[in-house]
Amino acid sequence: MIVVTHAYDSGPTGPSAPPSSTAPAPSRPAPQAPPRRPTIVDVARAAGVSTAVVSYALNGRPGVSAATRERVLRVADEFGWRPSAAARSMRTGPRAVGLVLDHGSSGTTSQATDVLEFVIALQEVLATRDLALLLQLVDGPDAAVALYGEWWAERRFDVMVVTDVLVEDPRIDALRRLRAPTVVVGAGQGDHELAAVTVDEGEAFARIGRYLLELGHRHVALVTGPDVMARTQVRLDALTRVLDPASCVLVHEATAGTPEAAAAATRRLLTAGGAPTAIVYGSDQMAVAALDVARRSGVSVPWDLSVVAGSDSTLCRLATPSITTLPSAQAELGTATGEAVLAVLDGDLKVRRECVVGGLAVRGSTAPRTR
Repeated sequence: MIVVTHAYDSGPTGPSAPPSSTAPAPSRPAPQAPPRRPTIVDVARAAGVSTAVVSYALNGRPGVSAATRERVLRVADEFGWRPSAAARSMRTGPRAVGLVLDHGSSGTTSQATDVLEFVIALQEVLATRDLALLLQLVDGPDAAVALYGEWWAERRFDVMVVTDVLVEDPRIDALRRLRAPTVVVGAGQGDHELAAVTVDEGEAFARIGRYLLELGHRHVALVTGPDVMARTQVRLDALTRVLDPASCVLVHEATAGTPEAAAAATRRLLTAGGAPTAIVYGSDQMAVAALDVARRSGVSVPWDLSVVAGSDSTLCRLATPSITTLPSAQAELGTATGEAVLAVLDGDLKVRRECVVGGLAVRGSTAPRTR
């Protein structure tokens, strides 16, 4: 709308006053509305078809001729239009896989390398079906349970992946109540109601026990993450089965799973009477922290103390001395988890996958018992 204003002469007024002159003021163009996002209706109108035909053409469904499909795709590209992700989710589902990591009790943040290897391998498999990975860190299983409920109500995920399984895990119970498709990873024990990807941690830690027996160690300590973790119990049981028949002493220190907690546990073990001659750690970072404690305590590795890590990384290879470890199975575990997710989406809700941990990588941190 153009508004015309009148300018009045500032001279005398009244009957004898000359008539005031008026002139239109320069007009300004009306502000333009911001460009509207194109819709499916715009595409259909420009292509001369119905909105249903546009939907069929964009989704590759039958019933649309090749010429019409090509015309619709060309018009959609010219308009820069794509189907709404939210609308598509309402029709076909979210096309995403959820992964909620607990960085509180499980020590996830202290095992960032393992998590990254797992996530990369998982995402590579999901990408073959154009599935997104919805990842979030929470503080504690209760927060994870609350988030599961929100995401499931909002249709945010197709399948939920649960890692760092607890002995009594409220997350699994919550997902079972929601009847949400789930893949449980590394539980160490099969839950026949849910899909599962397991790792032979029991056999792997039994292998460590047999190796230490061959070196002559009869006083061994195991430093792990929290005892509420299922894998902690599996590892402890495996070492116990191997060492008990040989009349060995096995001491278990459950910690928060962080390098700082492992360092504190190592200090307690080395300063107490009857210190162990070999210590097995749950992760690479825990073992590296132990080397520093031993050095500061005047304990020589491997002559006074042998050190073994439950997972491998560059840290173990670059440490001085380099650390004897079990090979990391995180990449294989991520791939197997992705394959299990795809199987669940295809209808196999109780699919089983198992990953095998390779042989022990013997390095400079272990040696025969000398005292």
